[in-house]
Amino acid sequence: MGEWRGGLVVMVLAMVVMYEGLVVDVEGAGAWRVVTKNAGITAMHAAVAPVTGNVVLLHQTNNGPSNMTFPDGRCKYYPDDRFLPKDCFVHSVIIDPNSGVVRPLFFQTDTQCSSGQFLRDGTLGQTGGDREGTQITRTLPFKCMYVNPTDKICDWVESSQKMAANTRWYATNQLLPDGRQIVVGGRGSPSYEFVPPYTVPPPKYDMPFLNVTSFDGPDKTKNGPNNIYPYVYLLPSSGYLYIFANRDSIIFDYKNNVVIRSFPQIPGNPRNYPSGGSSVMLPLTWQNGFKNKVEVVVCGGATVTWVANNSMPQPYCSVSCGRIEVTKAGSDWAMENMDIPRCMGDMVLLPDTNVLIINGAQRGWQGWDNAAEPAKNPILYNPTKPAGQRFTTLDAPPSGTPRMYHSTANLLTDGSVMVAGSNTNEFYKFTNNNKYWPPPGRFFPTELSVETFTPPYAGLGDRPVILSSNATTVKFNSVLQIVFWDNISQNPSTDTFLFTLNPPAFSTHSFSHGQRLVSLQALKITTTSGTQNGKPGNMRTVDLQIPVYTTVLPPAYYMLWVVKNGNPSVSCLWIQTR
Repeated sequence: MGEWRGGLVVMVLAMVVMYEGLVVDVEGAGAWRVVTKNAGITAMHAAVAPVTGNVVLLHQTNNGPSNMTFPDGRCKYYPDDRFLPKDCFVHSVIIDPNSGVVRPLFFQTDTQCSSGQFLRDGTLGQTGGDREGTQITRTLPFKCMYVNPTDKICDWVESSQKMAANTRWYATNQLLPDGRQIVVGGRGSPSYEFVPPYTVPPPKYDMPFLNVTSFDGPDKTKNGPNNIYPYVYLLPSSGYLYIFANRDSIIFDYKNNVVIRSFPQIPGNPRNYPSGGSSVMLPLTWQNGFKNKVEVVVCGGATVTWVANNSMPQPYCSVSCGRIEVTKAGSDWAMENMDIPRCMGDMVLLPDTNVLIINGAQRGWQGWDNAAEPAKNPILYNPTKPAGQRFTTLDAPPSGTPRMYHSTANLLTDGSVMVAGSNTNEFYKFTNNNKYWPPPGRFFPTELSVETFTPPYAGLGDRPVILSSNATTVKFNSVLQIVFWDNISQNPSTDTFLFTLNPPAFSTHSFSHGQRLVSLQALKITTTSGTQNGKPGNMRTVDLQIPVYTTVLPPAYYMLWVVKNGNPSVSCLWIQTR
């Protein structure tokens, strides 16, 4: 056993050296890498596929050609398409974020401003959209998550069972403990429903909260909406949902259609689309039983979403962030400010429990031609620090690529964050030939490139290497054993270890559907010291306690990380909870 481990460690440590050669972070501010300059489409939606680590990208139909056609000549036919009744262009791809290899994916109906999340078996579920896609559910099977699948044609599958609401456009999805998705809200749809439905035909359930929050002002006369793509989180304590829309939020019992608790309004501006704020539920930790203290953070957004003279410079976005403990009765928002204003930023939970805020603009709001001044420097938010010390602007040389409206951000299996998309134009548009519109500073070409950003992670010190596990499918309330290697530190007595899980989220419109991060309790760690390639290190075996409740970890695939002294493992281990 020792010889086998030793041989494997030599191989993996060689990979570490290669990895560190790819990402240079001399100043401890993060580093950028170009995956490809042309993915063929611009990414309105993105999700990292379980096990393969490839990334599914989607745009939309009904808006003309993309930059790629199907090599086998496939086309879709829709007589009411605004531009291409016969559309032979690609509008979805799967990309290998390491090599940049892209495979086109075929789908039939419009996915503009749709929603989605992975199901328990690794299938990507996708719901709604625009025009002929508003009531459609789609799935991309687990077997299709490859750039070279065994099936010659492996594409999106569209269901003949329509959704209950007339439109699910700008809705939000959340995976539930029973493996279904709840789909909440959308433009003109103050309701929710389940996919797959509990009964056929599927019912929808009215949600008055989404009617009330569709107005901007206290006089209830100014229609927002500012409440579509609501922020939705499954709470670990009760299985209820926390739902944030516009400036209001509630705890909601979706089984009985009852509001359990209402919270004070967040101070300042509206936050949801088209304001362009973002949000995360902070990591759930085993130390407090996962559910004794649950906090939500909401950041940024537009200070206004309309100006009388639209040719004038857009107003600056908000700098404010609110944080609230949603498990505490009578709690209120604690406010603090980011270093710069930001709309359309994406908040990504990192394996080390920090939050990366990336992408977006400093002026304007979401929509066509509505924003200016790209926010090119990412920000790190450390939730464990005192208020006033939590934000750090990462001043690594910016990539130079604006990531404005319709951009995405997803955590990859190596701990970097992939960013893609950006299209402030209604169509694919690479140069502006209209001297009258948009005004100066508000034209940005359609972006086809894909990049990764590697956060500093404690200066990118030595990163552990996960070698093996006794299982990749685990039951709730069971023990998972993993083996990993780490180099000996300068001060081993001060070493800290953290073990975290996160599911692959569905990123769109500045919010990641289904995003959460859970820390696991290490029941026992045994260590054997040795050397590899002349460098001292440790072989460690750890027993990890899997949570008891499906409200903490809904049945699905998760990335498992070993974090040593703030540095995550060079890659994650995929596990599936059942």
